[in-house]
This record gives sequence, C-alpha cells and structure tokens, in this order.
Amino acid sequence: MPPFDKTNDKQVQEVLIQKARQLSIRNRRDLYVSVGMIGILGFVFLLPIIVGIFFGGWLDKVMPVSRISWRLLFMFIGFVLGCLDAYLWVRIEGIEKVDASLRKDYEFIKKGKEDE
Repeated sequence: MPPFDKTNDKQVQEVLIQKARQLSIRNRRDLYVSVGMIGILGFVFLLPIIVGIFFGGWLDKVMPVSRISWRLLFMFIGFVLGCLDAYLWVRIEGIEKVDASLRKDYEFIKKGKEDE
C-alpha cells in the first residue's frame, strides 16, 4: 500500500464536499419528483371516473331506464379504465426511469471498483 500523500488532502476534501452537495440536491429533487408523480398518477386515475360520472348522469337524464343506472355503470367503467391507465403510466414512466437511474449508479460503482 503506497504511503498517504498529505498534499492531496485539500483536493479530497473539495471532492467530498462537492459529492455531498450533489447527493443533497439529488435527494431533494427525488422528493419533488415523487410528489409530482403522485399528483399525475391521481389525475390519470381520477379523470376517467369523473368523466364516467358526468356522462352517466347525462345519459340518466336523456335515456332513463328503470333497471340500469347509467351513472354507476360508467363510473365503474371509468374506474377500470383509470386503473388500467394508471398501471400503464407507472409501468412506462416510473419503472423505466428508475431502472435507468439504478443502472447508471451501478455502472458508476462498478467502474470505481475496477479502478482500485
């Protein structure tokens, strides 16, 4: 093991401070991104339900049928479509981006270990 070189202490300290700042910014950004994703996901899930309720209410007024409530039927259809839409959105937007980020971090760590 080579002897420790004290001339590089300042450089090491600067690099560590820079990395700590980057990690702090990244953690804050992850929080904002997560809150934004939850908001978008709620909108993606609720929009078909709300549209179904209004469309069903309109059909109840235009074509009243004693055995069927159009509002409940289209609310359920909106619920199913909202679930499907939310699932597809999370699958496409969420997992692929998180997976790419994890792959990038893994490659960085792997590269660092190879240099040692």
